[in-house]
Amino acid sequence: MDDYDEMLDDAHENMPEEVFEEARFEIPEAETRKEGNKTILTNFADIAETLNRDHDHLSKFLQGQLGTAGHIDGKQLVLQGKSRRGLINAKIEQYTDTYVICDECGRPDTSLRKEKGVTIMKCEACGARDSLDE
Repeated sequence: MDDYDEMLDDAHENMPEEVFEEARFEIPEAETRKEGNKTILTNFADIAETLNRDHDHLSKFLQGQLGTAGHIDGKQLVLQGKSRRGLINAKIEQYTDTYVICDECGRPDTSLRKEKGVTIMKCEACGARDSLDE
């Protein structure tokens, strides 16, 4: 048993420091402006890139959750109707919990893939795989 404990201690000492860092993952706050009967999410591209997700995927999720139509215009998301910034932030947080954060290790180092018609979220940090309902 002593050999095992020594090997475990040795492995722990030789792990890279990044493994022990508790870097805080921060989602940018939604920056919105109203133009007539439209809400424009001006930092949409920044949010999608921070989450490391496809712009179309995030856009479709937000439109569905907010119950409105919209389109991507450059780095902005233009939504029909007036949506409160707080509600948009809550929906982005919901998206992050569902499609970005790993259920096993809690890290945002994940990617989405389609396999046999099913969306799979794979964690690059711990290797976990989870099928998602879409």
